[in-house]
Amino acid sequence: MDITSKEINFSKKLKSEWDRLVLKGLNGSTIEDITRKTDDNIIRGPLSTSNDIGSEIKILQKGTIPHLEGRSWHITAVVYGPDINYANKQALVDLQGGASALRLQLSAKALNIKSNNELSRLLNSIHTEYVPIVLTPNNSLNNINLFEKFQKSPIYLGLDPLTHNLESVLPNLPENWRGITINSAKVHNDGGTEVQELAHFASSVAYCFRTFGNDIFKHLNVELCTNQDAHLSIAKLRAARAIYSNITREFGLEDTSLTIHSTSSRRMMQKIDVWSNMLRLMSAGFGAVVGGADFITTFPYTDPIGLPTKMGHRVSRNMQIMMMEESHLGLVNDPAHGSFFHERMTHALTDKAWSEFQTIESEGGIENLSRFQQRVKKSSEERLLQNEPILGVTLHADETIPTPEIRGF
Repeated sequence: MDITSKEINFSKKLKSEWDRLVLKGLNGSTIEDITRKTDDNIIRGPLSTSNDIGSEIKILQKGTIPHLEGRSWHITAVVYGPDINYANKQALVDLQGGASALRLQLSAKALNIKSNNELSRLLNSIHTEYVPIVLTPNNSLNNINLFEKFQKSPIYLGLDPLTHNLESVLPNLPENWRGITINSAKVHNDGGTEVQELAHFASSVAYCFRTFGNDIFKHLNVELCTNQDAHLSIAKLRAARAIYSNITREFGLEDTSLTIHSTSSRRMMQKIDVWSNMLRLMSAGFGAVVGGADFITTFPYTDPIGLPTKMGHRVSRNMQIMMMEESHLGLVNDPAHGSFFHERMTHALTDKAWSEFQTIESEGGIENLSRFQQRVKKSSEERLLQNEPILGVTLHADETIPTPEIRGF
């Protein structure tokens, strides 16, 4: 018997002893009574061992991101609101306060930028050649013309891969610009599970390589959500990189990196006891950092009730600064590597997402998502039926807590 076999047998003996002690402590209950599952019916625990993971997923490398300058990720401040002058001043405050990238929400209800002059006002005094500009996903091709004065700036256009005539647009973009952002975060915010979010991402990646060719990897980004379940979020982001690596290998590419834009979950945010959103956002940020996101946006905690004040913006960026400069969370590359729980969950999410990805492909891919969207809707409805307790709303609720100040809608 070799050393590996001895280690496995020893691990099984320890597991048997652990089971015995746990059953004794449960006083009549069973281990099944303390077993929890994800929305995708993946067993979370209560215990993970080396026998659960088979082989470790290799350390997942991040790509080269412009202007990080020693940082592990870009603290990405949100820029929105109808007042262009206010948005400009707040963006400058965020950058001076520690943010290193800006996320612009260009739409009629957010930043309704209609001309080059208005965009110049918005970005006035900002050294955009050193500050990546991230446009929220599903942007219009018309927005490209707004940025004609910013040819040397690193800009992420946020275009949908299904955008009409995209194949003729991408080759003509400036070298520093990145065209496509796969908006799988929308699947999460619409109520989808982790597996459904990852499967949508996988199907979108496959579509991009089939449609635009292998050089499209230079333009590919994905937006994924992290939520209050930090450890499941870690596994999801790691699974996204593993899935991307699997797909690129199928197309004959090696060592291509994926740029992940992580945003905090919209659906987890609460209008009651808005202060408790800070706890959710911190957990979501932790999951994004340890999961290896390249751009991280933690939305202001007052977003569910209106536009944030200066305090809302400050808390949003300072959460990440604490993780970066006080907790040093980004100093280790892929810190979840080798963790039995995170490796097992990464494997499980990758396998289930791959199966759902194949189902989506058999139904017509991202060009025909009607049946997939029905499954997302069903997942959302099933989650509501679970009626899980919500901190500050149905758990430890306190109606005397004052509502934070906002700037309106």
